[in-house]
This record gives sequence, C-alpha cells and structure tokens, in this order.
Amino acid sequence: MKNLVFIVEDNPVQQKMLRVHFEEVLNDYAVKTFSNPDDLLQGMKEKPFAVVLDHFFENMPNTGLHYLKQLRKDYSSTPVIYYTTLNDHTVKKEVMALGAYDYIIKDSASLVRLRTALDLIHEKKSKRPFWKKLF
Repeated sequence: MKNLVFIVEDNPVQQKMLRVHFEEVLNDYAVKTFSNPDDLLQGMKEKPFAVVLDHFFENMPNTGLHYLKQLRKDYSSTPVIYYTTLNDHTVKKEVMALGAYDYIIKDSASLVRLRTALDLIHEKKSKRPFWKKLF
C-alpha cells in the first residue's frame, strides 16, 4: 500500500505537477491535493503519512504558518514539510521551531528535496518498534 501524502497548494499547475510527479512518475506515494488549507484540516481524519504545506495562499487571510500551528496542535504526529518560495532565515527558524519536519524552497531542485524528505520520513517511521506502529 502506498503512503498517502496530502499536498496543500493553491496554484493548480503546481498542484497537478506535484501530484503527477509523486503518483505517476515516481509511483511511490498516493497523493491528495487541496487548494484550501481549511479543506486539508477537514481531511486529516484520513491520517496522511505526511503533509506538504504551501506558505502563501492567494485570497486567504492566513499563511501557512497559521495552518502549521494548527497541524502541530491537533495532529502532532503527522510530519509537515513547509513548501515555500520564501528564502527567509527568520521564517525558516520560526517554521522549524513550530515543529515542521523540513523547510523546502520552491526552485529547480525542490522536487528532489521533497522526495528525499518523504523518503527520510518513511525510513524513520519504518524503523519504529512494532508496538509503536500500532498506536
């Protein structure tokens, strides 16, 4: 069974590119995409393996920081990869302090970095003792 990854990206072109890359090209992950982070929060009952969270949402009052805080509060065991165009060390420091698994800047190598981060999460989870996997 493939690991389910939730991707929150309001740009439909980026959203489709990410879904196709992880589901069809790599064929390693099942992907569910969201344009609106509020819809992501509603879908968390599906218990995704990881969340890729965009930083900016067009026409929305809150940034990814708001939703990262909410995810850490309500779903602390789900790894969140913060995905942004913002190369800002202050924001990165805040994101990592809030408990994000990684901070990835969107650029020509970001798909490789996303894949590496997801693979590392998978490796870490698969090494947990059997009894911890049950809960």
